[in-house]
Amino acid sequence: IPNLCLMFATWTMWSIVATMIQKAHEADETAYVFPDLGLDPADKKGYKSMLLLLPSIAGLAGATLRVPNSFMMSVTGGKTTNAMNSTLAILPMIAIGIAFSSSACPYWLLCIIAPCCGFGGGAFASSMSGISFFFPKRQQGMALGLNAGIGNLGVSVTQLVLPLIASVAAFGGSAIGGKWIMNCGWFYVILLAAAAAPAWVFMNYMPSHGSGSMLKNVVAYLRLEGTGFIGAGVGVGLFIASNRWVSTSPALIIVRVFLLAAIACIVTLASMWFMSTKEIKEKLRTQSVIFKDKHTWAMTWLYIMTFGSFIGYASAFPKLIQDVFGYLPNGDPNPHAPSAATYAWMGACVGSLARPVGGWLSDKWSGSVVTHWGTIIEILSTVAVGVLVRVAGNSETPEKFFAPFLIAFLVLFASTGSSNGSTFRQMSVIYPPELAGPVLGWTSAVAAYGASVFPACFAAGLQGNFVDIVLFAFAGYYCTCLGVNYWFYYRKNAEKPC
Repeated sequence: IPNLCLMFATWTMWSIVATMIQKAHEADETAYVFPDLGLDPADKKGYKSMLLLLPSIAGLAGATLRVPNSFMMSVTGGKTTNAMNSTLAILPMIAIGIAFSSSACPYWLLCIIAPCCGFGGGAFASSMSGISFFFPKRQQGMALGLNAGIGNLGVSVTQLVLPLIASVAAFGGSAIGGKWIMNCGWFYVILLAAAAAPAWVFMNYMPSHGSGSMLKNVVAYLRLEGTGFIGAGVGVGLFIASNRWVSTSPALIIVRVFLLAAIACIVTLASMWFMSTKEIKEKLRTQSVIFKDKHTWAMTWLYIMTFGSFIGYASAFPKLIQDVFGYLPNGDPNPHAPSAATYAWMGACVGSLARPVGGWLSDKWSGSVVTHWGTIIEILSTVAVGVLVRVAGNSETPEKFFAPFLIAFLVLFASTGSSNGSTFRQMSVIYPPELAGPVLGWTSAVAAYGASVFPACFAAGLQGNFVDIVLFAFAGYYCTCLGVNYWFYYRKNAEKPC
């Protein structure tokens, strides 16, 4: 669980790093200018929008790496998977420490480093798949909820701690725009090393997982994880190549993120198949039966609503606070703006703590009941946030609307968190253990693209002044999820009551 917490922290750190880049640039206009973007220096909305795309591409890579991680556990074993994820995640942290030590670091370099933080995103699928083997069905709601809930707290931890770490010269070097953003990388280098060591030494394997040889397990891990990076690399490469033409069009920004998510996922699946050994292919073929079951796709649709929304909102929340309440309608800074660093961590914290509660309630009443009512709350709170964003954006005193905005968003986070726990409980009941693991991993992989889609949609909405419309569109999607859950799982005589 501590390893998963750090994995989430390093994956989603760009949500708060982006706000610090923006603050440093505003304090010193020569810092982090990113001339390679080709933006007009007066185009402040364009600059803000491009920063919001950094957590989006980190989300794209993390979600793509969940695809191979969904099937990783039986191939490499839990010890190898957890230890390798924590060890390799150190590398992009070193890159962050080096890159942000220069105020002239280019945007394209950040577009390469950000997706390398995807190890953290991928780790969730293998961790949840692995833990499902250790508990009977009657306890899986709480077990999965605790693992995921405390793991998800990594988002809150990173949004709370990194602004403090970046405000002092903890690792030497000079401040840029009043910030030591490079500290964020060095801080996690230490924590990841401390977490990886006991994983290598003390963790064990399930008898049926892995090959029995540490070396073979590591090679199998690198092979499968490499297929994820092929898919992520194609997606990020297309992102960088298309940026000059897409960055000025809100509509194209939205279309692009959906296309890149689909392309990255398909390329990864194809790579997994064609680059795997005969032994690994046989294990993948055994698990691939899940794709023939319609409930795999129904639960994927629901889990996009729950976890996809949680991780998507968590990735965009700090920048939304900064951009909606930090500026007046004419673009001038709001002197009474709330601090994003003060409040951003609260959303992910509430959502994470609500997750095991949702799992516990599901063990007591059933997952479909908790998902049903959680979805209703999610719809209402999303609409409320959309209305408040529009009113605040048109006001000369947007800070007056911050308190109701924060309350509505925290309710939204709580509903996504509790429904995260309940949908995982539903899947563990619908499927036998040997299939529940891959289904849990697959649905979490697809849903994790919310970390890419949501920030990109908000970036487009910010640039085109329709953030509220984005939220209303999400609420419409949640209505379809309400119908799916009701029809298949909640109603009387449902096909799969769970």
